Amino acid sequence: MTRRILLNVLLAFAFVASAMAQERSVTGTVTAEESGEPIPGVTVKVKGSTLGTATDIDGKYTLKIPEGNTVLNFSFIGLATEDVVVGNRSVVDMVMTADIKELESVVVTALGIERDERSIGYAAQSLDSKSFEQVRETNIVSSLSGKVAGVQINSNGNMGGSSRILVRGATSIYGNNQPLFVVDGIPLDNSNFNGADQARGGGGYDYGNAAQDINPDDIANMTVLKGAAAAALYGSRASNGVIVITTKSGKKKKGVGVSVNSGVTFESVLKLPKYQNEYGGGGSQKFGEYMGKPTPSYATDMSWGPKLDGQQVVQWYDLFAYEQGITNQLGTSPWVANPDNVKDFFETGVTFTNNVALSGANDNSNFRLSYTNKEISGVFPNSELSRHTLSFSASTQLNSKLKVAAKANYVGSEALGRPGTGYDGQNVFQQFNQWGQRQWSNEEHKNYMNPDGSQRGWNRISATDPRMKYSDNPYWVRHMNFQDDDRERFFGNVSLDYQILPELTATFKGMTDFYTDSRRERTAVGSTINDDAQGKGSYTEDIRRKKESNFEFILKYDKKFGQDLSLVTFAGLNRRLESYRRNRMETVNGLSVPGLYTLSNSNEKPLVTDDGYDKTVNSVFGSASVGYKDMLFLDATIRSDWSSSLPGQSFTYPSVTTSFVFSELPSLQDLPWLSFGKIRGGWAKVGNDTGAYRTTNVYTSREDGPFAAQPIFNFPNRSNNPDLRPEETTSVELGMDVRFLDNRLGLDVTYYSSNSVDQIIPVSISASTGGTGMWINAGSMKNHGLEVVLSATPLQLGDFRWDVAANYSRNRNELVDITGDLQTLRLGTAPFGVTVEAVKGEPYATIYGTAYERKDGQKLVNSGGKYTATSNKVALGSAMADWTGGITNTISYKGIRLNVVVDGSFGGEMFSTTNMWGRYSGIFEETASGDVRNKGIVAEGVMADGSKNTKNISAVAYHQSNNGYFIQEADIYDASYVKLREVSLSYSLPKTVTSKLGLNGVTMSIIGRNLAILHSDIPHIDPEYTTNSGNVQGVEGGATPSLRSYGFNLNFKF
Repeated sequence: MTRRILLNVLLAFAFVASAMAQERSVTGTVTAEESGEPIPGVTVKVKGSTLGTATDIDGKYTLKIPEGNTVLNFSFIGLATEDVVVGNRSVVDMVMTADIKELESVVVTALGIERDERSIGYAAQSLDSKSFEQVRETNIVSSLSGKVAGVQINSNGNMGGSSRILVRGATSIYGNNQPLFVVDGIPLDNSNFNGADQARGGGGYDYGNAAQDINPDDIANMTVLKGAAAAALYGSRASNGVIVITTKSGKKKKGVGVSVNSGVTFESVLKLPKYQNEYGGGGSQKFGEYMGKPTPSYATDMSWGPKLDGQQVVQWYDLFAYEQGITNQLGTSPWVANPDNVKDFFETGVTFTNNVALSGANDNSNFRLSYTNKEISGVFPNSELSRHTLSFSASTQLNSKLKVAAKANYVGSEALGRPGTGYDGQNVFQQFNQWGQRQWSNEEHKNYMNPDGSQRGWNRISATDPRMKYSDNPYWVRHMNFQDDDRERFFGNVSLDYQILPELTATFKGMTDFYTDSRRERTAVGSTINDDAQGKGSYTEDIRRKKESNFEFILKYDKKFGQDLSLVTFAGLNRRLESYRRNRMETVNGLSVPGLYTLSNSNEKPLVTDDGYDKTVNSVFGSASVGYKDMLFLDATIRSDWSSSLPGQSFTYPSVTTSFVFSELPSLQDLPWLSFGKIRGGWAKVGNDTGAYRTTNVYTSREDGPFAAQPIFNFPNRSNNPDLRPEETTSVELGMDVRFLDNRLGLDVTYYSSNSVDQIIPVSISASTGGTGMWINAGSMKNHGLEVVLSATPLQLGDFRWDVAANYSRNRNELVDITGDLQTLRLGTAPFGVTVEAVKGEPYATIYGTAYERKDGQKLVNSGGKYTATSNKVALGSAMADWTGGITNTISYKGIRLNVVVDGSFGGEMFSTTNMWGRYSGIFEETASGDVRNKGIVAEGVMADGSKNTKNISAVAYHQSNNGYFIQEADIYDASYVKLREVSLSYSLPKTVTSKLGLNGVTMSIIGRNLAILHSDIPHIDPEYTTNSGNVQGVEGGATPSLRSYGFNLNFKF
């Protein structure tokens, strides 16, 4: 028995020794072809077995392999997978090349984590640096127009003005509806601090949204995380989606390199109204008389005056010349049209953009230093903007375990003479379309000041009173009532990565974003836009300081179990600190000394207003992703936030997503026409936090204090609510991504449905409680929609390639409930009666106003021959588009590349103040077409008894009654449009040429942006116009004209 046991033990040792004799070790280093740098984290496996390892921080590996014809498999995200026969070698080095198709499938997801596209269970679209480098928009948001499904962009023609972005519809009634911007992990503020009047089209300056500080030259990649599932790791900031931006670094180039990107574009007005040029200013076709000579009615701000037939009349400038003693007797000038007076007022804008970037790397470190200067001369006289951007990034591998990285960005902007917007005297374009007249002479208006410093212009009170009545000289507005502003901003981060184990990494990040925004506005003494008729002048200073800091710790575990199973999981902590301060100071009752714009020059004690808040949010979060055979993936995330602006308890936001790559099934792998196929789905709950100090009543200072040398404080009228909760959005998403014919045809379809509840809204309460209103949680809003992305390569012959990318998105929104019997909440009121409402059972941002009274579907006409209006306001349509889409065509041949983007928005309504006043005042072409001023007009409609209207009324009576001033429906228009959004034609010199010049690359481009409106249903204006980036949309309150730009760009590297 003992001998048998001993024999078995000896046989076992012999077997182990034999097995060990059949194994040997192989070592090697894996490097990148492009840079020559070692690549850590490359998976090295023995093909057909479970044996494998990963390269260390120096790109080195050691692996025990069996004897025989062993094949090693090298794989890494973004690089082409390689198989190598080992043979008798003990050292097997590998140089890996970029896999273009694989690179395109890498997605930067929440918290900056890179994921293979096949593994994510939600829709996300990415744009690389080519989308931003050539056609470099001043506001980066505008660059997304027509390129991403589910994203709607609205811009305007204001220099440095607002661009509004909406992802999958609105989720909040009164809260923020724009996505969170995250740059290199840094949450960036995108506030728009325009005034309430400016937001509703009532007037004011558009200072733009803060995301325009993002520099297009520094962007390496932008990913749009559209749904709640994609953005859930951002918790209470995720309800509107997230724009994740990764900036460029020096890691791709070994050694030192320099890149220069220089361009110039010219801006001109894209669309002007069509004006009539037959009749001049006045309220009737008769002249007055002054000193025995025919004289127009200067004070009448309409164009229903005498025919422009060339007769000699006393023009306004003739009067000024006589009054100032320039002429000895009162002269006259011909009464003629100046058809291009509005067009010639605008100048050709010029934008110079120059970027220089220095980058470098060695075996352990890399850096990039970039400087961009943008100088804009606007299309409005006396308007300019200057922006300087300095960015720096660096990282270094201190040892095999510790990596340190930092990024810093400084943006300094200065602007002068931003145009006024909306229905306001500072908006000269609104003056042209309401008060302007066709006999205007720009050359005469350019001399806007008399020798005594008083204003001279067309809109005199009378022939004997030279003061302006309604409208200032447009050049006086641009040169005397100008504003200026500046903003200094810094944002950056510092990160430490420590590799505890090959599969376990700890990361700490410190991130900050802060800026100071200073604005100064002036109104000159003698201007009409002052409340006081004497035009006493005014001066305002408004300074805002905003800061956000984030401190984050993440522990990440990434492990493969054999060939089939993978696990990526992490847990983290975040602490967010926000602060905001505002100090506004303005003169009272005018200026003591004209032209001196200081607060001490106020006629009375200046009014000072202070405001501010501090806010803290603490968070914990985690994620787990399990993959099986690179075919089936299951992800779960969770985040809990403790916000100081809400009661002390935490609010939790979970998500679950899955992805199944069915093209990896053995039965489908051999199908020659199927390149890739995936179905995905997910569920998530995210939040929308509230502003500070809404849960506890706090005192506010009164503007009418102090009293007896003591400041006065009181409770606000709106009581705060200690039980307030964040708004919550629950979303379900299903999608499919399939590609055919070696990826030459692709289709991505997504359906989503979301329900946003616990809306934070103001309601009225009994005055006996000490207030008149309170913030509460109530109401719900639904969105559901469809997104389709189509990609195709219709033609590929040798060096010639034609690629097409198209997207379609449709969102349906409904305000399901508010609270109790409350049926509507007002978002804003336009200057002339139209309101924008959130109404139960209707889409968000429904426009309400008076409509035509109808009988059997036909407009009802009264006995005076004019249309009649409803006594109550009714729904006139929603500002939300029915669907949006875009098509991008890219044609390339060797070094030549043509890129054309066409996009459109279809459906949705808009109320147009420009159209209303243009017809009311008689300045638009339809008010004089077909000799209607002599023949009159018969309104199409029926009388009360149902008979057809036959009464003829004057053109002025028709147009002044049939417009939005009396019947708001008359100026409601379909806001659909199609635009030629972007064109670029570039040529890259062959490397055989650039190498002789000592350069690494040269690309020359001709570029154009916003080149043409291909289709529009609204006359005279650009339907894409937006007043600002807030929630009050669908109201055009006196639009500044949109602009087209065209120019060229030169990029070279060495």
